Amino acid sequence: MRNFFLALLMLMTYVAGGQSPQTLYFDPSSTIGAPASRIFESITYIPLETTRQSLFGQISRLIVTSQYFIIFDYDTQALYFFDKSGKFIKKYKDEKYTLGNMQFFEKQNALYLLQVNRNFKPTQEYIDELVRNPFSKDSRKYAKAVLYDLTDIQKEQIKEVPDFTIYMANPFYFNSKEWLYSIVLEDKDAKDSIDYELKVSDGNKILRSYFPYSKTNSSYLADPGNIDFFPTNKPNILYFTRPYNYSIYQFTSDSITALYNFVLPFENTVPKMFFTKQFSSRNELREYKQTNPGYVWEINGLVPFNNYLFFSLDYQKRDRRFLFDKNGNRFYNINRITPDSSNAFLPVMGWNIQYYDNSALYSSISSDAMFRSKETEVNKKPVYSPLLKTYFEKSKSSANPVIIILKPLSKTK
Repeated sequence: MRNFFLALLMLMTYVAGGQSPQTLYFDPSSTIGAPASRIFESITYIPLETTRQSLFGQISRLIVTSQYFIIFDYDTQALYFFDKSGKFIKKYKDEKYTLGNMQFFEKQNALYLLQVNRNFKPTQEYIDELVRNPFSKDSRKYAKAVLYDLTDIQKEQIKEVPDFTIYMANPFYFNSKEWLYSIVLEDKDAKDSIDYELKVSDGNKILRSYFPYSKTNSSYLADPGNIDFFPTNKPNILYFTRPYNYSIYQFTSDSITALYNFVLPFENTVPKMFFTKQFSSRNELREYKQTNPGYVWEINGLVPFNNYLFFSLDYQKRDRRFLFDKNGNRFYNINRITPDSSNAFLPVMGWNIQYYDNSALYSSISSDAMFRSKETEVNKKPVYSPLLKTYFEKSKSSANPVIIILKPLSKTK
């Protein structure tokens, strides 16, 4: 216990200082809607070329570079490269590995791929052991990390990341010397009773650790959780959120800052007794969550863009995606941002924002949804761009998905 309080004191010293976090009183049921033109300056649709080789199901992951839309489709377990006009360029698939994660390294102009061995099928007990010991050399049997050079994608110049073992931790790249990872779980048999939610590693060892918790006496962590990391458009800065916590933090190499503290209604707030309740098993914990669908377990899906903060709530309600307008101090329900003539009455976005850069947000929608929307709104006499006219005339509902590029207004109307 003494070690726990020492660790907590060190963390408070590290996080302390700087600006005080902004308190946001947020009631999901009181959010408002708006027509698309009140939020977005423009919404552009880029159909992806459909050929026998390029046909895929849905965009599971999306990365946007200055040259390409890079898409991973979970069903086909392949990467698809399209140019910025939507023309198909290349398909890449490694028959020996599935994709666990990917990130774009802009400075290196490379794609980081965490690949999982298809032929290695460990038991759940063995997986749990590797998760608890992410630096184990046995993890090399399970996965590998590679960099795909994007200078000339046709050459498929792929190199394994050297001196790297923390595959099982699904690490997040921060800079050339620091990876962040998070595994938050109960382990009653652990030798050390204290663990940390956030760890910084060089790929082979832990450099720093933050947010201590009791690892041997926290049954609400029987179902593993983790900190979620979110890139920003600022160099060497990212945001993160913690499980069972309603704050948004900023991380740099030398500081952690709490930016926002959300205060939710009573019916959405996890009660204090949850953290002391003794769950007998992982299944009992999951049943508790299912019988309390209104509780928010985490804030996630962060997209900080200029004066806007897009975010999601991890709870079992239909409306989970929201937008905070910092200038107007207003909360919008994404599901209630409706199409209008500015976007030809087509879907504003797909399930979520899948990528963003300094200029725009990127989402996607199925061709089936596009064609259904066209038929539904025909009486409103929408005006389509030449590209969309050609798309609706020559394509069909079974074609590849459509990229949606959204540029928010500098200030909502």
